[in-house]
Amino acid sequence: MELYSQNYNLTKSIKETVIRLSELLKNDGYSIEFEHSEDVYVSADEAKITQAFYNLLTNAVNYSANDKHIIVRQIRMQKNVRIEVIDHGDGIAREDIPYIWDRYYKVDKKHKRAITGTGLGLSIVKKIFELHGADYGVDSEMGKGSVFWFQLETITNI
Repeated sequence: MELYSQNYNLTKSIKETVIRLSELLKNDGYSIEFEHSEDVYVSADEAKITQAFYNLLTNAVNYSANDKHIIVRQIRMQKNVRIEVIDHGDGIAREDIPYIWDRYYKVDKKHKRAITGTGLGLSIVKKIFELHGADYGVDSEMGKGSVFWFQLETITNI
């Protein structure tokens, strides 16, 4: 997998993806909220970061609870930006967390929504973030949902 890094507005890219998916899912009662306070810029492969983010977002839809509400949060840190994708689903058991990034691994065979999954989504996310040298992970608690996140270094001069 080759990277084509460029400087771009990550906030705008995230917002566009949220709007597109929200439009597709609104008739099914899903809502996706994007929380951010400012635009941030990164140097990365925009297409691949968008693909990874989209995979995290559709994963949240697949495992969201009956409230069908997903939150995307952008947090500006000193030299980094953290993107969180939050669902209020069943959560992931602590013993399963190390394996969710593996190809074809599925915690639960039953999705809440009928989106076809190949079992490759999170392994692709892992590969993309590792190629970028990005930190990524998941915080999850059974019965409370999951927060999938990644961090990229921000740039100031574009």
